[in-house]
Amino acid sequence: MSWLVLFLSFAGGVVGAAAAAWVALRGQRQDARGEWRQRLDQAIALVTADSNAEQQIGDELLAELIGSDLGSDEDRELARRIARIRLGQQIVGEPRGVRASEEVDLSLAPGDDGDVEQEEA
Repeated sequence: MSWLVLFLSFAGGVVGAAAAAWVALRGQRQDARGEWRQRLDQAIALVTADSNAEQQIGDELLAELIGSDLGSDEDRELARRIARIRLGQQIVGEPRGVRASEEVDLSLAPGDDGDVEQEEA
């Protein structure tokens, strides 16, 4: 009978320790996913910024998040979809040398600066 009490006490201790470890690991995993989500929000803010430098930083952060094990498989798939959209914008995006914020006057011929004075030959 005393062996049974010792065994049950030991088994209870093991089960209690395992439950506590499981809860702690689950909490850490949730914290890691929360941190991953905050970083994803920051990456989205950066890739949609006006500055090219910020967009490049956002692209790098997004690439790091895709390779990170802090997020779940679904989280990383979301980051991949955002990266694909971003890549599509870069491919189809603005022509070289022309930014979306710059207006192009299509009424002028190429090389014409709009000056009305003419040089005499």
